[in-house]
Formats: sequence, C-alpha cells, structure tokens
Amino acid sequence: MKLYLNSCEPAEIREIAQWGILDGVTMNPTMVAAINRDYVRNLKEICAIADMDVFAQVVAERADTMVEEAKALAALHPRVIVKVQTSAEGVRAIRQLKAAGIRTCATAIHSTLEAIAAAKAGADHAAIFIGLLGEVDENPTDQLIATIREIYDQHDLPTQLMAAVRSASQLVESLAAGADEITAPPSVWKLFFQNGHTLTRWNAFASNWRKAYGDRNWITGY
Repeated sequence: MKLYLNSCEPAEIREIAQWGILDGVTMNPTMVAAINRDYVRNLKEICAIADMDVFAQVVAERADTMVEEAKALAALHPRVIVKVQTSAEGVRAIRQLKAAGIRTCATAIHSTLEAIAAAKAGADHAAIFIGLLGEVDENPTDQLIATIREIYDQHDLPTQLMAAVRSASQLVESLAAGADEITAPPSVWKLFFQNGHTLTRWNAFASNWRKAYGDRNWITGY
C-alpha cells in the first residue's frame, strides 16, 4: 500500500513528509497553473524534499509530443513518474515511453475500459479518479476499483492501481476494494489524526498525568 499527497505546494509536502508515512506526491496541470510560479523550479524543489516518487503530467495532446515532453520531465529528476492522459494518443505515448524505460502513470481514468487500455499499453500506474465519480455518479465507486482489481489480477497485469480520492471514506473504501495506492489532498491527509474519540482519550491521558506528576516524565524520573 502506498499513500500519495496530491499537492504541488512545497510547504504542504514538507509538513506531511515529516510524518514518515508519505510515499510520494501527485499533481496535475490545473494545480500547477493555479500556483502561477516557475513550474520547473517548483518541481525540482518538491523532488528535493524527500526520497520519494513525484508524479508530474505532460500537457501535450499528440503522442510524439507527449513522448518528447515526458523525456524532458523524466530528465529533471530520477524519481519523476510521468503522468499521461488516458486517450488513444496517450496510450500510444505510454507504449513508447515503456520501451524507453520511462515510468508512466495513465491518469484521469473514469472507467474500466480506460483502465484496461492503460495496463495493456504498459503503464506503471493507473490513476482512477474516484473523487469526481463519487460526486457525479450514482454507481458505487468502490465497485469500480474492485472490478479493475479483479481484471488486473486475473490477467497478471502489473500496473499499480491508484485511486485519486477526495474524502476519508473514499480513501478507506478504495483500499478495501483493492487499490494498491491512493492519492489525496492535504485536507484528507489531515483527517488521519482528527478522530474525536482519539483526541479525547489523549487529552485525558495528558491531564491525568499532569495532575499526578506535574511536568515530570520518563526522562526526568520521579
């Protein structure tokens, strides 16, 4: 299981990387455009934060240009994984990049057919956009993950199944349904340690200790 942060803000990434459970970072062109800064320098800064994979997306629409752009992206840092749109042109590019030894992620997948095409083309990762589907589709999103998982397993497809989620419930349901990895925004990551019962229990532990021993602890002794 791998957990990725969907962000292109270095400060957010540094904060969560310090927890020690972050496996990498994902981003998309809309996010990068929104920060409106030197995107090459920003990507290099993110890659320098920790020894982890960083997923960055090409913006070209033709396969030949996608390949050239992907090579430029991959040359920026050895941990970069190139995201490619899941289209006819995209899978052509993924096939060529696979032959060139460049790791890829077929992205913005919303159907089983797209996930099959991505794996068949040789994508190392397939990003299923559960977040959007959960907001606009009446079908259970965990079933989509489960179906793709079953197909990948039955046909020995090595593509890593990634769920791009927007809520804690989507994160849990996707992993339970068989996703190999998830990516989530900072708002979801911060929910890891916001359970009310847990916070109440910890506050009780701390309060009871202070009443009995004040500021003393296992370092200072009794």
